[in-house]
Amino acid sequence: MSTKGKATKTAKQAKNEAAVTGTSVAVAASVALSRPLPEGIVMKRRLTVPSLVMKTKGEVRFLAIADALRTSKVPGKITNGVQEKPATICTVGDVQTGEVFTWLVPAVVQSTFTQEGEGDWYVGKCFMVENLGKREGKRHVDFAVAEVDPSGLRDAA
Repeated sequence: MSTKGKATKTAKQAKNEAAVTGTSVAVAASVALSRPLPEGIVMKRRLTVPSLVMKTKGEVRFLAIADALRTSKVPGKITNGVQEKPATICTVGDVQTGEVFTWLVPAVVQSTFTQEGEGDWYVGKCFMVENLGKREGKRHVDFAVAEVDPSGLRDAA
């Protein structure tokens, strides 16, 4: 029997999906498209998800990290004739809304994850991330990051 053309998951993908759905209430159901599928058609997997960029000062999200930080395949924009580095991204689920996103990870958050532990320690965990805005005289935006336990959300649902 041929498996050509069939979608298969790697063990790592399955583990990451389980990690996210295990730490969130509605993330597993968040693969819905913008419109319902016709009766009799079942979605196997979603290939595109919206991007999440936290640009608003005071914005807070509770995010379950589904996979490791990686470099986007989309080239960076060209500014003053110089091409910027591609964004650092990862897949996250918003545990409050159930939405799944490709998160454009702020450099400050990436640095926090790198400094706090080795490897991909943050995968499968949930974090409160808050945009604190820019400090005077600084180029970057500050973010507050705290690991949280969202299991209480299940009790409220």
